[in-house]
Amino acid sequence: MIYLRKIYKNLGNWVLIPVTKYYLSKERKIKINGLRLVIPSGVFHPTLFSSTKILLGFIERQSIKNLKTLELGAGSGLLSISMARCSALTTASDISKLACDTVKKNAHLNSALIEVIHSDLFENMANRKFDLILINPPYYPKDPKNDTEKAWFCGRNFEYFSKLFSQMTNFLESDGCAIMVLSEDCDIGRINQLAIKGGYSWQKILEKKDKGEWYFLFKLSVLTYERD
Repeated sequence: MIYLRKIYKNLGNWVLIPVTKYYLSKERKIKINGLRLVIPSGVFHPTLFSSTKILLGFIERQSIKNLKTLELGAGSGLLSISMARCSALTTASDISKLACDTVKKNAHLNSALIEVIHSDLFENMANRKFDLILINPPYYPKDPKNDTEKAWFCGRNFEYFSKLFSQMTNFLESDGCAIMVLSEDCDIGRINQLAIKGGYSWQKILEKKDKGEWYFLFKLSVLTYERD
């Protein structure tokens, strides 16, 4: 499958793919940055893939105390817990109920105060606005067949991004922004076009090579126009 090529890039050896599949098939307990996490099978594993680490590094460089933050597609909740630890007013959401339950469990394990919302993007977030939204999106152009695949596949025609950019405007504060991590392995140009079409500015703020793959952080802000 396509996402197994990503595992190959990260681990550097096709021989390790069966080992990785086996590892991901069982619940795992990990420690990272002083946090204890339980990762059940079917929830995106935050340490096997560099995208989460890139966003974690971003959080650690920011002053986010009292900011209203959202981790969209939270998976294990590592980023949400990290933001809560920095005194942000943190919300975590995921389309997967298993992921939402995992975030709640991990938040409890680490004494983190987090609001967890089971939602397909912003559908269950009425009347909320955020200063900062973190997004580690699915970006392979294939239609997902289940919740696990929704962590990897954005739809054959990038439907995830079209929906994201049409909704997100209403959930950002006027001076708020979204930070999105993307890999060289995806069609960044297509995603950029969809963002611009949706009315966002698009600024690359970081590029970093990790485990043989280039990753990029992009800052998205809603474009505003002055009236004549």
